[in-house]
Amino acid sequence: MSDNNKPTKKPNTASNSINIAKKGAAKNTPKKSASGKVIKPLRRASTAAAGNKTSSNKSSKTTASKESAKNRSNKLSSRIKKNETQGAYTSNKNRKNKKIIFNKASGASTRGGFESDKNRFRTIWGISLVILGLLIGRAFYLQVANAKFYQDKGDELITSVRTQKSYRGMITDRNQLPLAVSAPLSSVTFSPHDYAREYYEIKRIKVTNPEQPQLQARMQKRLEDMDLTRLAAAANMPVTELQKATAIDDNVDVTDAEAVKAALPSGAGSHYLPLLNKVTPEIAQSVSALDFPGVSEKNFFQRYYPQPQPNSQLLGFMGQNANDPDGGYEGRAGIERQYEKVLAGKDGKVLILKDAKQNSLKEIKQIEPEVVGQNVALTIDSRLQYLLYKELEKVGRLHEALWSTGLIVDVQTGEVLALSTWPSFNSNNLNEMTGENQRNRALLDVFEPGSVMKPFTVAAALDSGKYTANSLIDTNPGSIRVKGYTIRDHENYGTINMATLLQKSSNVASTKIALSLPPDAITNIQKKFGFGAKTPLQFPGEGSGSVVTPKEKETARRATVSYGYGLQVTLAQVAQAYSALAAGGVMHPLTLIKSDKAPSSQRIMEHEQAMSIVQMLESVTAPGGTAVAAAIDGYRVAGKTGTSRRVSPEGGYYEDQYRNIFAGIAPASNPRLVGVILVEDPRGQYYAGLTAAPVFHNVMKEALRLYNVPLDKPLQTK
Repeated sequence: MSDNNKPTKKPNTASNSINIAKKGAAKNTPKKSASGKVIKPLRRASTAAAGNKTSSNKSSKTTASKESAKNRSNKLSSRIKKNETQGAYTSNKNRKNKKIIFNKASGASTRGGFESDKNRFRTIWGISLVILGLLIGRAFYLQVANAKFYQDKGDELITSVRTQKSYRGMITDRNQLPLAVSAPLSSVTFSPHDYAREYYEIKRIKVTNPEQPQLQARMQKRLEDMDLTRLAAAANMPVTELQKATAIDDNVDVTDAEAVKAALPSGAGSHYLPLLNKVTPEIAQSVSALDFPGVSEKNFFQRYYPQPQPNSQLLGFMGQNANDPDGGYEGRAGIERQYEKVLAGKDGKVLILKDAKQNSLKEIKQIEPEVVGQNVALTIDSRLQYLLYKELEKVGRLHEALWSTGLIVDVQTGEVLALSTWPSFNSNNLNEMTGENQRNRALLDVFEPGSVMKPFTVAAALDSGKYTANSLIDTNPGSIRVKGYTIRDHENYGTINMATLLQKSSNVASTKIALSLPPDAITNIQKKFGFGAKTPLQFPGEGSGSVVTPKEKETARRATVSYGYGLQVTLAQVAQAYSALAAGGVMHPLTLIKSDKAPSSQRIMEHEQAMSIVQMLESVTAPGGTAVAAAIDGYRVAGKTGTSRRVSPEGGYYEDQYRNIFAGIAPASNPRLVGVILVEDPRGQYYAGLTAAPVFHNVMKEALRLYNVPLDKPLQTK
């Protein structure tokens, strides 16, 4: 037993004797060379070796052996408890409920160590496979699934897409004279911030490279080219303004990035200083050709109207497109809006290469080709258009009218030769535009037409077969009572025929015709002639009006419809209907667009009946008629006046406000042109024969001359 395993109690004398005997025996044993660790045998000493001992020594030996065994048992028990506490004991029994991965290293059990390493191996490989899978998935996402996105992101850093504005098509009149054109313009701007940054960068290169004379010379040349005096002279502006904007400080330490950043211009105008605004490209070239740092040029097209006031409501105007990121313009009213897609074309797109400062270096390729807008040729004659507008302005100012409007139509084709409204605005300066003067009243406004509808009442009478052109109607005593209402003429005309009905504009005769026909007879004819529906012009915002067929018991309504009350029409519908009469009962749809292919026509009335009504209407401009002022020397003129009360918003009609209309046909023997004039609420004179008829006379006389229409009546001699 070794010294470390000695018992705490002191051994007796017998034990010492035994030990001495053993030491003596050891000394007598011959010596051996050491060949490794020598381990003492763990067996007890035999009784024969101690045969010469006394019985008392045997008793002492037995007692010592028992105490020694007890000590060994106690020490083994304490060692087991200590190993359990420190984790050194690794039997399977004690490892059941413990986590293998996080256990401390086992000391003795070979089986426990193998299982622990195997589980660690599996865990590490599992984690490695998960990480590898994530890396592969991420690589697939970046390089395959979402590769286009990141390619585009990369391209954005060095390329950009520039829009090539397409040229907007012109709007011309029937003779190819421009009514709306797009003029190329340029705006040149200057960035003091970019200029100063470039200036300080060149100075820095000079300071940091004193040993390179060639580089120094190049940088000095660039500084000389950046002289603000050159830019000021080309832009025709004071050089002091440019110097103040750039605020160059030659005392700045150009090698100190923070100092340079603090010296750069900032605030309003530091990145945008207009040099030239909306000038021709030739003028802008004088500045952009300098290749000056911070100078940029923007090219665009601006719409220009050579004849603005006469055409403003017809052509419309341009307005900014809220959906265009480049701030482009689009048609917002009139022809510009109606034919926006045709006129605008399609912008092109070009891919350009940029430098680090986002400056364009070169065009790489055409992404989308530019499609130039098409021209739109109108049926309008700009000469006649100007003349019509000046006459409308004249009558409007002379009679202090709210507004005046009119149309001239080619009877043979349905083409609108002139269409204008006063007051107007300058479509080149939209600051003059208001909600009132931008309305194309001939197409948008609806109203009760009054007596200009009486020719269609006569047409219904002839179409019914109950009446002929020579039929007589008794209007005595100049009034008629219908459902509690009294309908009157200006005087008692007695018994009259159809021509006199139109010449004197008899309400009583019209009422008697209407009440003698079926309830829908008048309105059916009115609808045939295009009333109650939009014209084929399909102008943006065009009114359709309304024609409501009265019932059998609605006697008063049947009467009022016959002389132009109780229905809503537009002036364009009146012009279309009179053109159909003048064409011998053939409806030629109205058109504003010049085309080689004539639109399809439709017969709505017998030729003889239609021309007989035109002949009746000649009496209106003859002596004794209501529109003598519409007569034109050398031509037979047919027409009809209409003077109606204006509707009050509070209900009923105004007592002192009227609407004057005149619709005329010339020449009556072989109709070629129809003119319709409306004057709203004139002051002083309120009869159409004194306000609207003279306008027709002045305009139609020049129109017949312009189109070389032969005379059909002897000229009067003074």
